[in-house]
Amino acid sequence: MFIYLENEKRGTKQAIEVDDAFGEWYVNEQRKENNEQARYEYHVTVSLDTVEYEGEWFVDPSPTPEELSIIKEEQRRIEEFKKTLTPTQLRRLELLEEGISLREVARKEDTNLSAIQKTRDQIRKKYKKFISDQGGH
Repeated sequence: MFIYLENEKRGTKQAIEVDDAFGEWYVNEQRKENNEQARYEYHVTVSLDTVEYEGEWFVDPSPTPEELSIIKEEQRRIEEFKKTLTPTQLRRLELLEEGISLREVARKEDTNLSAIQKTRDQIRKKYKKFISDQGGH
């Protein structure tokens, strides 16, 4: 029986005469190897343990428990600060928080722009004092 060996670098085949038992074994091994290669090409398995979970695709947009705790604390402090405001200051602050411009707030409340700016400045001043009283947090 003859088996043919390929030299891939040279692109040549060489015939070698071998006994039948070895030839059958060699042919079966070649067949197995070719089948394995075909399976590998079409059915590559990947272990999830080897995947690196990095990049935007794998980012969980939800906040972590620590971030949730910080957010809740900030919300609590904002509500506490809002309790220090007068009803007019609070109403105007809430309009500004909604994204309404100073001019629009002035029109809505039928007052002049400088009054709204003055209220905004008073709120800022109160907020700075509130933060410093809280220990700068």
